[in-house]
Amino acid sequence: MRSHVLLFAFLAVAEFSCCNRHHASADECESILHRLIELELSESGYRDPVLRTRWQQDLVRRFGPDLDRCRGREVRGSLRTCLATARSSEEILHRCLD
Repeated sequence: MRSHVLLFAFLAVAEFSCCNRHHASADECESILHRLIELELSESGYRDPVLRTRWQQDLVRRFGPDLDRCRGREVRGSLRTCLATARSSEEILHRCLD
């Protein structure tokens, strides 16, 4: 009887941890990149709109090829909400992309 309870608990945890996940689309990967750039620039103190735009363009060019590694990675169904509410790039990495 005890082994059935443990098996049930294991299956419930496994199902719960995989629940509501899907493979990241190209659009979602771009959203992640743009949000990370936005937060990094804010954290670094870039407030000048002209300089900020230049840095954004540079970072998109620099990290654009990394989008290929993102596509197909499993992400939560709540990714967009998590990105919108994240207050730091570290929060995105540890809460949204775990």
